[in-house]
Amino acid sequence: MAAIQLIHQKSEVPKEFNRVSKSYDFATKMSQGYQDDLIASAKRMNLTGNEKLLDLCCGTGKSTLACLNELPSGTIVGVDNSEGMLREANKKFSNEIQTGKISFVLRDAMQLDFADNSFDAVFMAYGLRNMPDYDKAIKGIHRILKPGGKLCIHDYSLNENIFAKIYWAVLGYGFILPFCTLMSGSANIYLYLIKSVLSFLSPKQITNLLEQNGFTQVVAEPHNSWRKPILHSVIGIKKG
Repeated sequence: MAAIQLIHQKSEVPKEFNRVSKSYDFATKMSQGYQDDLIASAKRMNLTGNEKLLDLCCGTGKSTLACLNELPSGTIVGVDNSEGMLREANKKFSNEIQTGKISFVLRDAMQLDFADNSFDAVFMAYGLRNMPDYDKAIKGIHRILKPGGKLCIHDYSLNENIFAKIYWAVLGYGFILPFCTLMSGSANIYLYLIKSVLSFLSPKQITNLLEQNGFTQVVAEPHNSWRKPILHSVIGIKKG
């Protein structure tokens, strides 16, 4: 499916991720700071270390690994709607799966059927942007979080100025698209990435979205270096 169609039919995005699942880790490994940024966002949650955490839109488990470092006595449930991406995640964490530390579930993030108040924390990296209804997605997350539970949205979210949009467009079309297409053999999902970021919410808008849906103490923090105008972690706490 063409990238333009994916913007309007986001339910088809997992199928495109299936196409690049085997090469996804290599492509992101070549992106300077990709894993470090996930680790930074996980640290910003200030977890106690024994939480039950939902890694929503976990992909191949890079975000799972970042959260795992913060949960020495906790557990993680990874959810994704791409069979291919989860296949790679299951390979990486076979030992942790056997011990019950981590489990992975194929599920649509828009149709979560976990019980109310069942998680202490939710980490969502590069996921909200792919949801067809941002408001509904946040409401679903709010429902399954315990009162006082923490949510972290980690995503490409552009500052509200023309420089950030131009900067992302140059970076996306000039570097991300040609490199990742070469590595994966597929351009659609990476072209969709560029276009979806340009139309995604700003950090302030994500903050407002969380506050309007029962979260408090919401803070949006940029990441370091060249990613500062384009990559943010937005963290909020479910009102008790």
